[in-house]
Amino acid sequence: MTSTFHKIAPVFIWALCLHASGAEPEVLFNDGSPGDFKLADKSGATVLAYDPSEAKVVQIATEALAGDIKQVTGQTVAVQTGPPASVDRAVFIGTVGKSALIDGLVQSGKLDASALTGKWESYLIATVDNPRPGLRQALVIAGSDRRGTAYGVFTLSQAIGVSPWHWWDDVPAQHHDVVTIKAGAYAQNSPAVKYRGIFLNDEDWSLQPWAAKNMDPEIHDIGPKTYARICELLLRLKANLLWPAMHPCTKAFNIYPENKQVADDYAIVMGSSHCEPMLRDNVTEWDKKTRGEWNYQTNRDQVRQYWEERVAQNGKLENVYTLGMRGIHDDPFPAKGTMADKVALLEQIFTDQRDILSRLVNTDLSQVPQIFIPYKEVLKIYQSGLVVPDDVALMWVDDNFGYIRELSNPEEEKRAGGSGVYYHVSYWGGPHDYLWLGTTPPALIWEEMTKAYDYNARKVWVLNVGGFKKSEIETDFFLHLAWDVDGARSFQQKDWLTDWAARQFGPDHAAAIGEILDEYYRLNDAPKPEHFGTPNTIISVENYNEAEKRLGSFAQLIEKTDALYAQMPEEQKDAFFELILYPVHGSGFMNEKFIYAAMGDQPHAQAAYDQIQADTETYNLKIAGGKWNLIVSAAPRKQPVFDPPKIAAAATPPTAPLDDSAASPSTTTAAPSVFTERNGVVSMEAQHFTRSTDRAPFRWQIIDGLGRTGEAITVLPATGPSFDKAGDLAGQAPEIEFDFVNVTAGPAKAMVSCLPTHAVYPGRELRYAIAIDDETPQFVSIDADSEDKKGPWSGNVLRGAAIGMSSHTVGAPGRHTLKIWSADPGLVVDKIVLDLGGLKTSFFGPPETR
Repeated sequence: MTSTFHKIAPVFIWALCLHASGAEPEVLFNDGSPGDFKLADKSGATVLAYDPSEAKVVQIATEALAGDIKQVTGQTVAVQTGPPASVDRAVFIGTVGKSALIDGLVQSGKLDASALTGKWESYLIATVDNPRPGLRQALVIAGSDRRGTAYGVFTLSQAIGVSPWHWWDDVPAQHHDVVTIKAGAYAQNSPAVKYRGIFLNDEDWSLQPWAAKNMDPEIHDIGPKTYARICELLLRLKANLLWPAMHPCTKAFNIYPENKQVADDYAIVMGSSHCEPMLRDNVTEWDKKTRGEWNYQTNRDQVRQYWEERVAQNGKLENVYTLGMRGIHDDPFPAKGTMADKVALLEQIFTDQRDILSRLVNTDLSQVPQIFIPYKEVLKIYQSGLVVPDDVALMWVDDNFGYIRELSNPEEEKRAGGSGVYYHVSYWGGPHDYLWLGTTPPALIWEEMTKAYDYNARKVWVLNVGGFKKSEIETDFFLHLAWDVDGARSFQQKDWLTDWAARQFGPDHAAAIGEILDEYYRLNDAPKPEHFGTPNTIISVENYNEAEKRLGSFAQLIEKTDALYAQMPEEQKDAFFELILYPVHGSGFMNEKFIYAAMGDQPHAQAAYDQIQADTETYNLKIAGGKWNLIVSAAPRKQPVFDPPKIAAAATPPTAPLDDSAASPSTTTAAPSVFTERNGVVSMEAQHFTRSTDRAPFRWQIIDGLGRTGEAITVLPATGPSFDKAGDLAGQAPEIEFDFVNVTAGPAKAMVSCLPTHAVYPGRELRYAIAIDDETPQFVSIDADSEDKKGPWSGNVLRGAAIGMSSHTVGAPGRHTLKIWSADPGLVVDKIVLDLGGLKTSFFGPPETR
């Protein structure tokens, strides 16, 4: 499936450029031209009509649209079932084949709905003249199915200026007296990824306490009122799948019968996480006293009955079923014996689970959405020969830090069930949590998920959003990408962030907000604010002015953010605080706390800590009139990183830092495009290569927004061949070259900093080849086993870099060329440092010597 929309008429972009993905009608905030459809003016708003036999979600979406129009215009909108009478114009909302309103227009030839035939979740928005006797004009929103209809409705909501985040982040709509829809027809094809959704996880310090107190106090838990708000947001973001919260602090989703009814009313497909097969939440639903051990080897009948009960209860609803088995609450697979024994047991589990589904859901199992998630130790079982039924989707997983561990090989790509990805922007676990702030750059999500799509991971994408109210921007982008991957091929992070800011805050401050967010993601990708205090995240207070530069960067970012906050209209300040100011402050002051403590500056370190506490209190108690009380914790899991600052006994403020802004006296000057040795090193940002050589169709591409100190580069598409011999590189492998001038001849070490990505699938590697001048190229592997917690992987993800090393000999002082070839797909190069004897310890390495 692709998401390119069918052009029935010229496609318009909303006048203020506040457009979302998909085919969106042009909206005018004036009377427009004759033939345009007036949604509202000073005389009132139009009528919204839907068929009473429609699915509940159509009613929900229609009533939400009425509320959205009132937000924008202040006009009360009438909602009615059946054809409107005695009105000049109306909006017809319905599903083809389910709505007499829509089907009547199709049968009379007034509406061409052929673009929707046989489509999944597609929609059509069109103006129709004289749709019925006595009615002059209609705006028709027609869906190919119930969700397609809802997506069409919420597309119109976004087009008139109502953000999907209007409730969850208090984003107000700009007022307009007149709202006019440009005449024409706009059709959206099926989404790029069939099932797209989120996983509510690690909710203990955010969503659960907030919901228990503020949304569902009757049950003191995350319940139907909370889930209704979440489901509405998912529809507004064109998502369709939810894995519910499942920590011990939260009772199982199905404990409260209203929850599953809410999900079905909103047409949200329910699933369950990698450790919760068959829609069961084992933490609160498996009773060891009455059912015995959670073990299929020794207690098969009880476990099977447990699964069968849930499918009998929920099998009539839309679900994606997780197959297989793990321990209760993310523990290892409870089975004894050899690996072969575990393989055989899991295959028996598949057989038994599918027997339940065939009896209680559909005898044609190819019509029952099923996934298998080879995560953690289950991946090892899968790699040991486990046979997964062909119509079951393989759902690949990242390493919990945003780097996908593996994707389908050519044989797996042929599977009827396809594949998908379970991806994290929040994580509880080693080598260190990141549960507080959302800091995964959209650029990294883009690089990893477009790669996954190109390896045909197109069946299901799920994003672990943690406690939910911290990852709004990442969630928005992930779902935007899942809806329209091909439309984002020319992605530029700052441009997308600017466009996102415009949709939330209007065009006046969008560029400034886009710059703030772009810098926020660059600074916080590594080290993440929650990752301070480990040996791999120490910012140097001695070398390369590193500490001072980082403090300066955050000080400027905070200053820009505060200045912009002061300029925002009063009605937008709550949203700005939630989405922009709190994460900028939190990350900036966390950096200040640790860096000033390392410098021995107790007052500044303590002031930074105190500001984090004050901002968190403001968020919880003052923003939106106290609406978000308990939604944010300044110390999730009470990790030591969140403690008050500790001043090292030996810490002393730095003295006379090294000035790296000028070349050393002995350095030979060169043209700006040539790098020079400075203080015994040559430092080169990857995007500043002197020359590049592409090998069609594979090309080097700079990824805007990805890189620790510059912009990283990679070869796209990431489906290219591997090269194993030096003789195969010339004329075949994509290559980049860096010209540099040295003053020190002799031995040198080349350190190539790459993103800690992984080989695309087992049997492939992740390598580059490197040479200086006419040397024989050396192959260097940077892949690291994410299951080896004591190996290099832990350090790589904390520093945001896998650093390859090679030894070379540099000739006489003068001009030379360092060459790098991409030997395997998926390699992302960030920075190259050539140590000629002067390299000093630091986190980011020496600044560029260009």
